[in-house]
Amino acid sequence: MTKKTQMSLLKIGINKYYKDRLLNILSSINNVHIKTKEKILSGKKIEEKDPFFGVIKNLRQGLDSLFNKLNINENEFQELKKIESEEKIEFVVKDIPELVNKSLEEINFYTNRINELDKYVANAKIELENLQIIKSSYTFLEQFNLTRESISEFKNLSFRVFITFKKNIENFKTLFAFDAFPNVHQSDELFPNVYKLEDRNTFYVIYPKDLEENLRERINLIHAEEVPILKKYLTPDTINFTRINNEIDIINTTLSKYEKERAQLRNSNLHKFAAINEVVQNIEEYHWAEQQFEEISPDRLILKFYLPSWKKKEVEQLLLKTFKNKIIIDIVDIPRFHEIKEIDRIEPKSEKSKSLDEEKQTEYSLTVNEDVKQEDLRANTPTIMKNSWFIRPFELITKMYGIPSYSEIDPTPFIAFTFPFIFGLMFGDIGHGFCLMIAGIFGGIIFRKKNVGKFSWIIFYCGIGAALGGLFYGEFFGYEEFFGIPLQPILIPIPLLGPVNIYNPIQNIQSVFKFALFIGVVHINLGWSLELINYARQSKKYLALTNSFMKICLLTGGTYLIFNYGIDLTVWLSEPYPILLVIVPGILLIILKPFGKVFGITYLKRESYGALMGEGTVETFETALSILSNVASYIRLLALALAHIALMISIQALSGLIQGEGVLFEILTFLGLILGNVIVILLEGILVFINTIRLHFYEFFFKFYKGTGTEFFPFYLDNNYSAITFRVDFEKDLISEEIEKEFETKKGKEEVDKAISYIQSKYFKSK
Repeated sequence: MTKKTQMSLLKIGINKYYKDRLLNILSSINNVHIKTKEKILSGKKIEEKDPFFGVIKNLRQGLDSLFNKLNINENEFQELKKIESEEKIEFVVKDIPELVNKSLEEINFYTNRINELDKYVANAKIELENLQIIKSSYTFLEQFNLTRESISEFKNLSFRVFITFKKNIENFKTLFAFDAFPNVHQSDELFPNVYKLEDRNTFYVIYPKDLEENLRERINLIHAEEVPILKKYLTPDTINFTRINNEIDIINTTLSKYEKERAQLRNSNLHKFAAINEVVQNIEEYHWAEQQFEEISPDRLILKFYLPSWKKKEVEQLLLKTFKNKIIIDIVDIPRFHEIKEIDRIEPKSEKSKSLDEEKQTEYSLTVNEDVKQEDLRANTPTIMKNSWFIRPFELITKMYGIPSYSEIDPTPFIAFTFPFIFGLMFGDIGHGFCLMIAGIFGGIIFRKKNVGKFSWIIFYCGIGAALGGLFYGEFFGYEEFFGIPLQPILIPIPLLGPVNIYNPIQNIQSVFKFALFIGVVHINLGWSLELINYARQSKKYLALTNSFMKICLLTGGTYLIFNYGIDLTVWLSEPYPILLVIVPGILLIILKPFGKVFGITYLKRESYGALMGEGTVETFETALSILSNVASYIRLLALALAHIALMISIQALSGLIQGEGVLFEILTFLGLILGNVIVILLEGILVFINTIRLHFYEFFFKFYKGTGTEFFPFYLDNNYSAITFRVDFEKDLISEEIEKEFETKKGKEEVDKAISYIQSKYFKSK
């Protein structure tokens, strides 16, 4: 299979009872991108049209609730030891609803057990708190020789004990003053040796029994709770603290047992929880994938998916081997370089795989084909970005703009070189380049599996560009020498300009200015060159010549005109008439599109001559105006390079303001230089990085790159801890159901007749 055809579209026809099994196999391939159906609903509309979506949502919420109760973070599953296939938890089900029910049963089982344990723990804690209150209160009452006999001695008086929060003690003293309420009271506030609860105080009150209602009102005002005086904790001589302590120990033991059981339930079932979580995620994926099937008859479905062309034979054989004559496969290879419709065929159909259109000539299938007949299949074909390991980090920048479509060039390999180079010209310093390289290496190693790691390698390459720019500018941490070796000017051979010296930009502003404009022209022309290639790959070679190539000629001719003849209209109009370098490409841009219609170019036939002429004229003037602004944007290379040098001169000047002698002076000066360089690297590095992105997005990508593609995302189900197997249970057809009903009716009638005969023979024999 050549690189011209990288993806294939498979259209699968299958009985609806096999759809879950089909998805299971496709997930095991891990190289299948399922085509998304149009008009997929979202939000509340999904739940209205698809009630099962709400069931799955509730399933996920139940699992999340269970994990919250057990304090389980899904990141813990990634740290679990991998298990062998035979150790995985197997789920054998008929379909997704049954899988949901099984998962829900598991979740509910553990949720109910956790709720029971939490209830037991809550009750035990309440009981423990009550016992601690009793112990605290009785310890206080021990000072007054509380016994069974002492309680019985009260006749007309009542003796009661209460506990309240410490903040209420002042109100207690006011409410229970003797002149306001005849009583005798005492709190444990003044007893430092008494065992007390941290935030509460105990007090007792002795008062006349006929003032019960008055007491209740005052107790309510201070939100106090009564401590019961239980005879089981009292002896004839003292308080039975042994029994209280024993009961506290029993409850603590019970609590410990519950907590251990809770922890054991959590820790010993982590693999199972990981499996359940995996299954729920897979159910969500399954349900999404099931929505992509198209129904062509009550029991027949179609699924379309993309996969790399080199994989198609292997997948076709696997599906035919698994489903035999129960599946129909139609394959369309999708070339990258010219249009293809869904009804086109790139290769003859296999004898084993019959066309779905031949199998099901239904009104629906014909409607589907009519709908997509005018649509180029490449528009929805996903893109696999394949780049070398040293280029791959720059995919982050490409994806910031958009994913390349299937038929357009991936700009990543180009920006892997232009991005660091342009960054280096704005941030030219050998020393700072080395710092960025070191930082990039450390970041790439530490965060190797994350996007931060990829970004770190971009910083590393930008450091190389900065070191190269510093070599051209003669800059090493703001000095013109490299560890004592003076840096020498390097002449850069530039077409149209000759050898250019950009050493020490402050003294060579004009040279650096011309060099920056030249870089802009080359960068913009590279963008139009890639546009030319894109047109050629889309079988639009005439447009590549009359549009992209003419723009390149216009910009190159204008650059040569200005660089060699200056801005002098008299010279431009004199022999050899250099102004033609601009005029000729401009005129050709206007008139070549209408000529294309004359020549019979298919994609220009639909337009009128006037429209094509107007379009060419507008595009020519827009190109001429945009060239001025686009090229002018690259002057920022000079501006930021000068700003960098000026900042380094300022830092050196500031460090020179530190006066003094000796080692301390040297250390302070050195630290000042380090701090200044760090500030420059961070602040200016961010500014330069943003401007480099801007030049690529607006001046480079805008010329050729749309970024409207879809990234290839393989359908994959996690199976690290779980194994899902779908058994196929066919539902009975209508004829079978009628036969079985008739059989059951006949059998039932026979049984009734037997019963009647038996009753008649036994009870009505005489009659």
